[in-house]
Amino acid sequence: MPTEPHAPIRGRALLALRACAAHPQGLRHEAYPTYMPMLAEMGLVQERHVRGLGRSQPAWFLTAAGRALIAELGANEARD
Repeated sequence: MPTEPHAPIRGRALLALRACAAHPQGLRHEAYPTYMPMLAEMGLVQERHVRGLGRSQPAWFLTAAGRALIAELGANEARD
């Protein structure tokens, strides 16, 4: 976990985090390729493998910190 503070989550990064929250069985790994690695570095999402059609596929999942941030910011855009 990096020790330096990060800028607030907003814009497409916030959309990516909300998309991950909307898919509790895992957001496909190809979604938001620019933002998901950054969110993973911040400790808000993690990459795990899920069983797909005959094989294991990587997917993005919220961490406890990501769920807490979504609870604070709201799960939809209507609250922005």
